Amino acid sequence: MKKMCKLPHYLAGAALVICLSDSALAQNTYHWTAGGDATSWGNPLNWDIGVPVPGSTYQIFLGTGFPTPTPVPITIGASDVVQASDSIFGPEWGETLNVNGSVTAGFGFFPIGAVGGPTSTVNLYGTASFNAMDTFSVGDTWWFPGGPNVVINVYDNSQITANWIQFGGHLNIFGNGTVMANLGFNTGTATTPVFSGGLDTDATRLIDISGMGRLILPGDFTAQVNDWIARGIIQGNGVVGAVNIDLASDPGHTVVTAVPEPASVTLLGLSGFLLFLRRRLVA
Repeated sequence: MKKMCKLPHYLAGAALVICLSDSALAQNTYHWTAGGDATSWGNPLNWDIGVPVPGSTYQIFLGTGFPTPTPVPITIGASDVVQASDSIFGPEWGETLNVNGSVTAGFGFFPIGAVGGPTSTVNLYGTASFNAMDTFSVGDTWWFPGGPNVVINVYDNSQITANWIQFGGHLNIFGNGTVMANLGFNTGTATTPVFSGGLDTDATRLIDISGMGRLILPGDFTAQVNDWIARGIIQGNGVVGAVNIDLASDPGHTVVTAVPEPASVTLLGLSGFLLFLRRRLVA
């Protein structure tokens, strides 16, 4: 259905104008209050109108003030399913969101942290998944682009998928974690923000890939990744520029991984040698 504009919402004092479909009028907007145990997503006392219900949730706001008076992590459990037909705003101003289950935003996800203020953090654990059908923002939004103090940590076998990733903060991909941008991954330039008026520069941006972590980008992203290397904003196992660029393993995509650490390479070689000896002995 064709979208039409609605009246402004406000996110921590920043005006936000979003377009929505008529179906949103029958859905609810939920605000985290931390009025219960201040941590469990599934505790109805932590919400203004109860736990967000998949299928009838329009927007979710995870902000309680600046700086946040509720720093205890908000925890989405492994069995929790979170769905918003439009967007999820926050965590913001120093809050932390721990994701162990499944999260889907029909439009976008927008955590925000103020430069010089407390860091807002998002952690994905286990087999958690976070899908943003349009935009996944790492501290970079077009209506309030001044909040890049955000850290996204992707652990274990968790994954993030979005059409667009707008990048102003820190992204760490650990273990077997995967982050995939289907259409684009925007970083601005070394000294300019992604969106006009923003405070994000390369001083606020950093991508670190470790272990078997993967950053999957659309098409041939070689030139952009090499630009990130030159700018010093992408690392492999904590070393600037120590990444592999792979165009073959996933046709139509660029897969960026960390160059294995020397100890890992040595261990791999030793394992191969032991396997060779075992086969010789068996023979």
